[in-house]
Amino acid sequence: MTKASSVPVLQSAPGSTDLRWIAPLILLSWFILLPATAQVGLPKAAVSIPTDRSLTAGLQSAERCGIQNTLIVLPPIHLQVAEDANAGNLLQEQAQAIKNVPQGSNLWLHIIAGGDSLTGKETEKQLADRVDTLLKSMPLGLTAIRGLIVEVNEPATDPNLYAFELLHLALTAKSRNAGMRLAFVFQPGFIGRHGDIVKRLALYTDLLGTAYTPDWHKDAAWVAEQALNKPLILMLPLDITETSSLAAELDTSGTSVEILWSQPADAQAADKFCAVNSFMKQAVPVNMVRVNSAAVPFKLTVDGSQSDNLWLFGSGQSSNLVMVAHVNAGPGHSRQVVLSGNSTAPYEVQWFDPTTGIRLAAGEPAGTNKPLVQTLSATTEYLLISIRRQGNADSTVYNSVEVKSGVDLSVEEIIARWQQYREAQKQKLENYVSSSFMNLHFESTNVVPAFDVSMQLKQFYDRYGSMELAQTALYINGVKFNNKYEFPLPQLEPEKVLTPPLELKLNESYTYKFLGTEQINGALCFVVGVEPKVEDVTLYSGKVWIDGTTFREVKQVLSQRGDKSNIVANIETQNYELVSDSKGNQFNLLHSISEQQTLNAAGRDFLLQRTIQFSDYEINTSQFSSSLTAEHNSQDPMYRDTDHGLRTLKKEGNERILVEDTRKRIESIVGGAMYQGTFNFPIPIAGLTISDFDYRHTGAQLSTFFAGVLLATDLSKQFGNKYRLSGDLALSAVPGEDRLYTGNTEATGAEIYAWSESTGVRAAWLATPHLSLTASMYLEYDFFHATSNTSSQYVAPRNGVALLPGAQIRFTDKGYTFTANGTRGQRFAWKQFGCIATSLQPDGCSPSQPLESGYTLYDGDINKDYYFKKFTKGGWDLSYFGGNQLDRFSRYYPSIFSQPNVHGIPSGTDSFDAIAMANVHYGFNAMDIIKIDEMYSYTRARNLEESSHFRKFDGLETRINTPGPFGTLIQSTVSYALDGNIARYNSRWGVLFMVFKPLH
Repeated sequence: MTKASSVPVLQSAPGSTDLRWIAPLILLSWFILLPATAQVGLPKAAVSIPTDRSLTAGLQSAERCGIQNTLIVLPPIHLQVAEDANAGNLLQEQAQAIKNVPQGSNLWLHIIAGGDSLTGKETEKQLADRVDTLLKSMPLGLTAIRGLIVEVNEPATDPNLYAFELLHLALTAKSRNAGMRLAFVFQPGFIGRHGDIVKRLALYTDLLGTAYTPDWHKDAAWVAEQALNKPLILMLPLDITETSSLAAELDTSGTSVEILWSQPADAQAADKFCAVNSFMKQAVPVNMVRVNSAAVPFKLTVDGSQSDNLWLFGSGQSSNLVMVAHVNAGPGHSRQVVLSGNSTAPYEVQWFDPTTGIRLAAGEPAGTNKPLVQTLSATTEYLLISIRRQGNADSTVYNSVEVKSGVDLSVEEIIARWQQYREAQKQKLENYVSSSFMNLHFESTNVVPAFDVSMQLKQFYDRYGSMELAQTALYINGVKFNNKYEFPLPQLEPEKVLTPPLELKLNESYTYKFLGTEQINGALCFVVGVEPKVEDVTLYSGKVWIDGTTFREVKQVLSQRGDKSNIVANIETQNYELVSDSKGNQFNLLHSISEQQTLNAAGRDFLLQRTIQFSDYEINTSQFSSSLTAEHNSQDPMYRDTDHGLRTLKKEGNERILVEDTRKRIESIVGGAMYQGTFNFPIPIAGLTISDFDYRHTGAQLSTFFAGVLLATDLSKQFGNKYRLSGDLALSAVPGEDRLYTGNTEATGAEIYAWSESTGVRAAWLATPHLSLTASMYLEYDFFHATSNTSSQYVAPRNGVALLPGAQIRFTDKGYTFTANGTRGQRFAWKQFGCIATSLQPDGCSPSQPLESGYTLYDGDINKDYYFKKFTKGGWDLSYFGGNQLDRFSRYYPSIFSQPNVHGIPSGTDSFDAIAMANVHYGFNAMDIIKIDEMYSYTRARNLEESSHFRKFDGLETRINTPGPFGTLIQSTVSYALDGNIARYNSRWGVLFMVFKPLH
């Protein structure tokens, strides 16, 4: 392939003859590139403005270095890490001077970060604030600012504090000017003493640097091996001469050194450095790289010996060749230098003193059609020879350079780039207002069926303030309530994680692992595993998906456990999306949150599913303050996000007062009535529930239900984030009527009143956020008494004590809940009961049963709910209840207030040894004033006293929720038995009516 040549023009330095010379050479096809860490020629030059000149004058004189070729470094700003920086005047002067520089100027700021005054007592916030204050005052955003050099000194006391300060400086500076290049330059020996700090800084910077000393090659090799092979910037000695400067350029050519940085002591030294640099950048332009001298068809001899100190530069895109030789000659010590070649083609050759740019007169080359031979009597230490074949043809011989593709990033690099993306967004994101809809789905209990709480929220984010939320609508079971009622949201928040993963922190709390790549919504993402370093602190574990192109966060799935909240385990999935403001700027913000939480209530674990959908973002609007003020003036309940979690913003007059302590005690009353097919009259229901989340300021939770003749209470306490101990007490003054049937005829002579009082302890271990194991031990005292229908020959069971040890395993994941229970009951001094005195059974008296003082109960259940739109819900449940050695007083009695609950089948009639059950349900909302849930149960059950076969029991149930007066929720349930022991029931129909009223 033939291309037109690109010829550099060499201008003689001031003081030389004003001649323009063209000095290229067509390289032959066997030329090869010299292997090097970086395929470059000469490094770029950076020069600091001398301290003996004003900033304006220094910038003007620096233009002589060449705007395009030289990086101009402004005077340093001193940042004493443990002291306040006072650089206001200099920064103002710099900002003013920068505005007047020519277009295309390449200016770099310079910070000297001192670490010699650390006391070791500085906090993370103090260090970050000092850096933020300085960077806010620096002109980082001006167009002419292309880079920042941070000169790193030796820390005197605490290297970790110093490292954090430097990391925060890097992250914040890049966020303020993403296109700006950042370089950390270390003092001699720093890399060897503080390799860990250098490795961490390499994740956030563009270049690493050290001093140009005889050992700089060792530091370069270490950086290539240990610090991501970052390009280097070398700091030249303060007293360097123009000859030493040239030697440094040649020594670092073709290596990983990208910039040579000179800090001249005065204007004269600066001018000399610029003269050498300007000439060399014209002679060896940026498209030239080091060439392997062994393959060049020319050789250079000095006093008859081939020169070993030779640097050759050529270009794969043109046909120029430049030689630079260290001939070590001088004014009083000339040396004979001969350039010879093996081609007879005509060449144009130019000789220069590279330290001055002056052209040197050499002997004429050999005649036409003879190999090139040209001689110079050198009196300079260095020579530069430019060679070009004469003629019009310009053939590019070598036109490809191997480029490494598919660069692998370490997990530390991925996290650093995420931090840079996030910090840059923080700098642009002043405020936003968004809408969100939160759904809380509570698992059913023995007393209360599953219910839902929904809230329409408005969020206010201010970079300089706190996140605040306003509750603009409240729904209970899909029914809209008066919004003045504040739902106790802070009590249902998981414990606040103050140290989220991926953040830059003084003391790292997490370990990270690269888990591979995955496609998320069309974006190829890096998957980063997150695990806490310590066990006794509330931290996250899980995965984070980071976009492989932009390094924005796309998704995260994190879990946590806590010991200071009612939410003892939380598994949270967050999804992010790009949202545009009115100017078209894009921000990576939350799109949705889905949480599976384990709620501790009455010493038991219940599943709470929480979903939040975000929409209608208004970003960086001028109306933000007025919108927030209007919300403060409204009657809507409001919350503020604090370091301790959500806290209520209480309305007092025209102000909102932050309530630091959450409400620890919640009370409500429950009333109603029940009628089912086994009763001839309605059964009234009335009670008071109390939940104290910090009982007597011990951190324990007390849950109590009191209904006059009934008392059920539990006291539980969390220990660490894995263990919980609880105690239960259940007392009843109301006996239950235990009945027996022969076929569908009741054996009235065997009718018995039975009731129990129990107490026990439960010990739970939250093995993982998904899995919990519980052991329990209950002591039960059973009372038995004859009714007015009991036969005189029927011997009632003996009152006595039973011991019931048990175990439970519970697993939740992705909305599925699996629970398995096992209990072994042992009655003490248990005696034969029934008609045992006569072999001839009187009418209505059942025969005596086998004596079973010990028995076993076990059950398993799996269920899942599905949510459609805001208030539409469906789900299913599969369960099995079984046992061994069961008698009439240890069998299962399905009931509306206990497990198992067979929808449609009335309580207190049927008892079973084994039950297999499948339930389905579907609920929907009508006009925000009524919620209707439909349920169907299909059950196969047996009672071995009646039959060894499983019989079908199924029924329907309709539950209706609607708001009542005075802030009450009215719930009515209508059931209908489709199949079962229909003849035993007074009616197939059943009705439960309940009213719930929270007390404030």
